[in-house]
Amino acid sequence: MFAGAASEPRMRFTYEEKSQLSWSDFIGIPINNVPYHASVNSGIGYTFKSQTVNGKVIVTTTANSYFYPEFSWKRNVDESNPALLAHEQLHWEITELHTIMLRKQFKTYVAGKNPKKDIGLIFENIESQRKTMQASYDKETGHGRNKEAQNNWEMRVTELRFRI
Repeated sequence: MFAGAASEPRMRFTYEEKSQLSWSDFIGIPINNVPYHASVNSGIGYTFKSQTVNGKVIVTTTANSYFYPEFSWKRNVDESNPALLAHEQLHWEITELHTIMLRKQFKTYVAGKNPKKDIGLIFENIESQRKTMQASYDKETGHGRNKEAQNNWEMRVTELRFRI
């Protein structure tokens, strides 16, 4: 289920399809009674397949970052604040960072007795880390209002991505 949504999204794109966001990507209806001016709705999706070949379990996975325009919004449709867009862009970058981390863990996974469960646990761990980082990012930057903290987070995410 998507926050503030009654149904699954009809529209989405991957980070590979569009890494740079623009305000035209934010077509959702703002959530009432929230203190911030815009919101990115993004997440990680993965596929999993296992098969036994010559007695050996072969696991195949994919992972993608997804952006959901229908559930991403900005409070003022005439808003064109580049600093606010940069803040929302970094949320998108954080999702992609965790997708890369997930792909790396999938790549190094050695099939155990229950690969489906194992892969699910790997995903849940990365997803938990992603959600925690997203919340910390908003808290520490005051939803982008603290410019120094925003700059620090931009450098931090770039550095983390470089290290993977």
